[in-house]
Parts: sequence; structure tokens; C-alpha cells
Amino acid sequence: MGGFGGGGFGRGNTGPVTAIPDQNVADVAPTWPEGNVEVRLGDYMLQAHQKWEITPVAGAGGYIGGPYFKITIVGTDRTLAKTDNDELVALPAFTGADEQLWRFDQLTDGTYRIMSKVESKTLGPVALTAVGVTTPSLAKFDPESDRGRWNLRKP
Repeated sequence: MGGFGGGGFGRGNTGPVTAIPDQNVADVAPTWPEGNVEVRLGDYMLQAHQKWEITPVAGAGGYIGGPYFKITIVGTDRTLAKTDNDELVALPAFTGADEQLWRFDQLTDGTYRIMSKVESKTLGPVALTAVGVTTPSLAKFDPESDRGRWNLRKP
């Protein structure tokens, strides 16, 4: 009987396996495009553009115990924002504009609903939602779906 050719993983590798170090934002940010950048989802691999920081914004409103937050790429001022057509973009800098502000609501299952401060002109209040496996978007929150439920963890 015939078999598969080509050997297997690690064939001929006699040395120890070493981990690839995490990316340093200072090393890779200069190669990023200037201006607004489309936001996508992907497997978390500790890449610099995948590390986001959530920070409360003083004086931006909210409610007791629930201020509005900015979401920025760690080590940069690049910030997540809502566009006029209810999509997401990473802007080069945080200005404090309402479209850059987010509310985090903890749900009964321990996940979070992330709401834009700015409502959609057609949908009303919108939440950060996963569309498929690679596209984040904004949509009305559906309590029956897990697409708008986010787990927040520190790596």
C-alpha cells in the first residue's frame, strides 16, 4: 500500500523548541499604515496589534460605577472608534470624541456587552458584535446570541 510522503512535523529537528518572543509595539508600530485602519478578529497570538487596553475616561459621562472607556492598542494612542456607517476603525489618536467611547456592561454569565456611546442612526443603541470569525461590527445586542458577548482577560 502506498503512504503519505514527506515525513512528519519536527523530522530532522534535533534541537530544543524555543518560544517566539511577543512582539514589542515599539518595534512594529512604525510599519503600520498611517491614518485609519480596518479592525479584524483573529486567533490571539500575542501580536502587538492584538493587545488592547481599556481605560476609563474622566469627564466622559456614564453612570456610577460605569464610566465610559477608551479602547487603545497598548503602547500607542491608536483607538477603537465607531464610524458613521456602524463599522469599526482604529484611529491614529484618541481625541475624546463620543465615537471613541465605550460602555462595558457585565452580563449575568460573566461576559461583557460593549456598547458604543454613539447610537446608530438606523439601529439605535449598538454593541460590539462578531460577524463570523474575522469581522467585528456593531449591531443591536441580541441576548440569545453569543456574538455580542465578550470575555475579557489579561494575557
